[in-house]
Amino acid sequence: MPATLDGKKIVGAHSANKVMYYYKLIKHEKTGTPCHILGTQGASSGTNTKALGTTATKQFNVKDTGSINQQRVVNVVMTTGDGFKTDVARDLYYTWEHGEEMLLYRVDWNTLRTVSGKQVVDAEMAVVLISALPETEALNTPVSQNVTFEVQGATRRYDEDGYPFTLTKEDFDDGIFTDTIKYFNFGKPGDFGVDENGEVIDNTSDDSHAGDHTATIGLDGSKPASNS
Repeated sequence: MPATLDGKKIVGAHSANKVMYYYKLIKHEKTGTPCHILGTQGASSGTNTKALGTTATKQFNVKDTGSINQQRVVNVVMTTGDGFKTDVARDLYYTWEHGEEMLLYRVDWNTLRTVSGKQVVDAEMAVVLISALPETEALNTPVSQNVTFEVQGATRRYDEDGYPFTLTKEDFDDGIFTDTIKYFNFGKPGDFGVDENGEVIDNTSDDSHAGDHTATIGLDGSKPASNS
């Protein structure tokens, strides 16, 4: 049982596994285009620092903080890049090569909630540059890139009243908002196979709501749908 005080939980953890990164190319994608998952995210971290000034006196130091410097570091595990939504490896390399800015979103799925009948999740937005793009190609492991995103100015996570900014389902590629961890959709045997050229075909679609609604109650307590 979690530690409690007067019946209220005082100890609980935010899962690091639920903090994910997404991106969009500013100069190449049209307005209205949602953001894309940044490969398959591996370990990640970030820094939030300010320039520190120190004035020494005879008894102690007087300190003050100045300009903001932020970085977001994401160990991106490269997917095969089937061309369906985007090609992460291509986008990162092109952005680095041409010195272009891109949008980076840090999304905390621990905060997923329903507001006025609509699901929202807290998110941080940053305009970033890529100065270094190392590529890891160790044997028996997938290709990964440990990317340090240099934040232009400062990120936006809270408004001036301290309230978090949020994203909704429409802000992400199809299927990402409802489940960020699945690698594939459920499909019947006839949905998979090869074409006349031997290319593998996958005719499945988003399975987030494709289960049998007559089989059991819903997670929200709704009764099973009629099977008549």
